[in-house]
Amino acid sequence: MQTQTQKTGELMGEIRGHIVSRSIKDITPLGVRLELINEAQFVGGKYTATHLETVNMFQKVDGTLEWESKAIETTVEGDFVAINGRGNGKVTGPTSLWAEGEFAYMTKSPKLSWLNGTKSRLEVDANMKTGEFELKVYSQ
Repeated sequence: MQTQTQKTGELMGEIRGHIVSRSIKDITPLGVRLELINEAQFVGGKYTATHLETVNMFQKVDGTLEWESKAIETTVEGDFVAINGRGNGKVTGPTSLWAEGEFAYMTKSPKLSWLNGTKSRLEVDANMKTGEFELKVYSQ
């Protein structure tokens, strides 16, 4: 997996999971628009949660990509977090891609209220053949 050289902030946690489904939404001369449904686990120093996410990705013919996501995380105790994300990236091999971006958080959970208004920076490594991905989430 590829590593970003410029890291800022503390590691908040990691998200590891797999793509549950993929759908081709559009094909244009500029690239392909995909929708990915992901299931994963967030493991961090302050909380652990299941992570469910829909990613809309536009993979351009030059190998670069743009993405937006909507996600929810739920802890075992029932705490709930809604997340909006966006970023960009590039294809790094026949089946692999690397991306970066940011998440913004919202929650009504008193335990996780520190997340409200927080933005995090993230790095994504994904294998599109196996459907496995890993995100490192850093505080900003």
